[in-house]
Amino acid sequence: MPKRKPSKKSPFPAGLVTLAVVALVAFAGGEAWLLLNSDSGRLKLARYFGLGDPARITLVLGRQVHRGLAAYGVPPDSIHDLGPAARDSSAPDAPGGPEGAGAPGALARPLVRWRVGLEAGQSLFQANYAVSHFVEAAGGVVLSGRESQGRAGETSVTLRLGLPDRATHEITLVRRARAADAAERPPARLALVLYGFGDDPAHAAAVFDVAAPFAVALAPGAPWSGGLFRAARREIVLHLPLEPINYPQVTPGPGTVLVTMKPGEITGLTRRYIDQAGPVAAVANHMGSLATQDMTVMSAVYRELKRRHLTFIHLQPAAGAVCRSLAAQLGVMYEEPDAVLDVETRGPDAKALDRRWDAVLAEARARGSLIVWLRASPLARDWLVRATDPRRLGGVDLVPLSSLLKRPTEL
Repeated sequence: MPKRKPSKKSPFPAGLVTLAVVALVAFAGGEAWLLLNSDSGRLKLARYFGLGDPARITLVLGRQVHRGLAAYGVPPDSIHDLGPAARDSSAPDAPGGPEGAGAPGALARPLVRWRVGLEAGQSLFQANYAVSHFVEAAGGVVLSGRESQGRAGETSVTLRLGLPDRATHEITLVRRARAADAAERPPARLALVLYGFGDDPAHAAAVFDVAAPFAVALAPGAPWSGGLFRAARREIVLHLPLEPINYPQVTPGPGTVLVTMKPGEITGLTRRYIDQAGPVAAVANHMGSLATQDMTVMSAVYRELKRRHLTFIHLQPAAGAVCRSLAAQLGVMYEEPDAVLDVETRGPDAKALDRRWDAVLAEARARGSLIVWLRASPLARDWLVRATDPRRLGGVDLVPLSSLLKRPTEL
């Protein structure tokens, strides 16, 4: 009788396979529960699969609008319900005609219309930003926006928001006119840039979520750089690492531009970093006390900046820096921050930061506009929410950095 060959044993015991299957089923069940029971999950199902109760989706997005307005300091009694409005089948957010024509199975529902009153000193830009931020954070979208002027001098911005295939709300932000005053000056403008995210990259997401308009300065070349560039969703300043004195004992991090590099290598590295960052508002030096004194290095950097019409923002210039004079010679746009808040962000409390901020706001009112850099320390993150409250700003408007940078025609 021939001998039976011994059967090969599976390298994975049956019990282990069963356990893995149970774990996968449990994980899938948990994810499904989140999709069905959380606001963001419901919006994802509606946005990508057309599933869910339209009334529930409208309610979820309405809550986000209220949260955004509350974050900006708008009291609930300033929000007035104008009643439902029929949809405009020609509107760009209704690609199949009225809702239901382009989304099979969906019931046509009227738009929710709210009118939101703002004080004369409040900023339409900041209110718009706060609403958009909270709606988009939950998975909704702002489909359109338009600005108009009323007969009584009031200014309004009308936002239409909802999901990509249909609008749910029409929000009209109305700022009442100021009292007539021929000598009245326009509001001071302040652009805020947060930097120093390399100190604690894991902390960056909490800073990005603050509902206030500001730009972020992010350094390239580090393992965390790509993730932060994608997660920022704000104006970005490329924080270009340049060689400081006493390098490498003092270093801005990986990928530093060194004075020993050839000009072509420096230009190519600068180009690669800008491409990694995506659209950037400007380029600033990250350290660089030695490199910014080197004519060859800065000429190579400026070659790429001029090609892309980008401004160079020089932080804390060294005594022998050539950046300003070289920029004038080569026709490169050049700026220096009006204030840098650094030491104040490292203290045990926010007292020093509050004092400096009061001085910065006073200077902004006197000069009309300022560019201010702020180190994004844990203390600064919590402080920022209070500091950017419209009542604390006292008539100073926070504006995008790009609105205060020089344009090529101004050189």
